[in-house]
Amino acid sequence: MANKMTPRERVAATIGGKKPDKLPIMVANSNTFICQYYGISVEDFLTKPDLCAQGNIKFIEEFEVDYCLTVNGYILYGCGPELRVTWEFVENNFPGFVEVPIKSEADLDKIKVPSEPSGYFAHYLNVIKQVNDAIGDRYHLSVSMLGPFAVACFLRGIEDTLMDTIMNPDFFKAYMERCTDLSVYFGKNVLSTGLRNPILNEIFLTPDMIRPDTYHSLIAPYDLEVQRRLGPENAPNSLAAFMGKANNRESQKGGASLYRAFFGVGESVDEIKTAMQYRLPGFPFPASISGRALNSWDTGRIIGFLKQALDFLIKEEGVYPSITLISVQAESQDNASDIADKINAIKDFRDEYEL
Repeated sequence: MANKMTPRERVAATIGGKKPDKLPIMVANSNTFICQYYGISVEDFLTKPDLCAQGNIKFIEEFEVDYCLTVNGYILYGCGPELRVTWEFVENNFPGFVEVPIKSEADLDKIKVPSEPSGYFAHYLNVIKQVNDAIGDRYHLSVSMLGPFAVACFLRGIEDTLMDTIMNPDFFKAYMERCTDLSVYFGKNVLSTGLRNPILNEIFLTPDMIRPDTYHSLIAPYDLEVQRRLGPENAPNSLAAFMGKANNRESQKGGASLYRAFFGVGESVDEIKTAMQYRLPGFPFPASISGRALNSWDTGRIIGFLKQALDFLIKEEGVYPSITLISVQAESQDNASDIADKINAIKDFRDEYEL
């Protein structure tokens, strides 16, 4: 057996194609679980940095999450009310955006890069720094830096942004330039926290929403500009892997398979096989359990699928993946307690699985 590793070392080994002491567990989204399991209200999670940071730290340490995309919540990422986006809270749920500031070309002059962080984004930065200062030397922490297309969707609206790529590409390009400046601003501030592994997160970049050729012709140039200004190593555009290569239909099909494998769509070993030759920059290859399965499957079914997936990846392909819990979400305290039991069972299975 390999020497005992820290979670950061474990993740680095799997990303580098090397054998870890045991497989890393990765969690990509955990906000509602943290709130329900630790008794934190959504309002406190979004407005009290000390409480939010402690909830994230407790979750990572208690459930031994080696790789955590932490401090989740769309309103935190920079396009909150401070940028004139209107958000709606319904009871004790995370808010959704319901009104956007860019309705016509006349609104573009109103979109300015802030002089300094404020509101929810300032809270986000505070929490990132606290979590990173506390455990960033031991755990592989990542957070989202909004990409320009994601910024556009928040400022213009998802449907209108998608329609503009087809019906009004000149207008789309005009506001994407502003959104690129905002993305760079968000990225610089996230990097200032000292966290080492952020990702340029194009949240809405999925094969279900964007045609790969549309991405490569209309969106990718702005992502590349953000990377140029921040440094590519500081802003890996991980989700772009779902789009494949420009003008390469075979790689685009592979990217779509990688998307389905990463998000655990259908929990299919056949999908994993199809996606094997593709990778998301900055992530181990995923053996994923979807949020749907984590909620609705019993523990035996979850462990059974994981064993099947891991046996294929490790024993047949020689690939050491992460056990990826793509969405750890809970709607109640009882639901959170049930999910906690399943995560602990996954953790025990991971610890006992022989590499």
